[in-house]
Amino acid sequence: MNTVGGSMRSLRRFPVLYGLGWALFVAAVATLFVSVAAHFITLGDHQLVVAAYAIHCAAVLIGALAASRAARERGWYYGGLTGLIYAVIMVCLGLVIDNTFSLDAAGLFRVLLMAVIGAFGGIVGVGTAGER
Repeated sequence: MNTVGGSMRSLRRFPVLYGLGWALFVAAVATLFVSVAAHFITLGDHQLVVAAYAIHCAAVLIGALAASRAARERGWYYGGLTGLIYAVIMVCLGLVIDNTFSLDAAGLFRVLLMAVIGAFGGIVGVGTAGER
């Protein structure tokens, strides 16, 4: 029987997919946490937008760290690609669910920012990866 831990271990052979798995997991858990907090605490629109940006940045950073630690080389590449693909997934979800993405400078800047955060996380991840 294949467990979740076993499937995540086999995903390590594909660092970008491994990092995306972690990024999406972190985003889902953090979104659930903010949703529960918003239920019990009155949060304004501005606070929810800030929380959403913080969730995305943290998810990309953690996903890029995981991807580059799995790859153990070219952290900027694997981390940046993880951030870029994560951003594209979020843009696609936004288009399908609420048509929230606009193809302007601000929208493209957010996608680029996710790739840069991913590249930074990838560099840090390679630097903190231990020896096998």
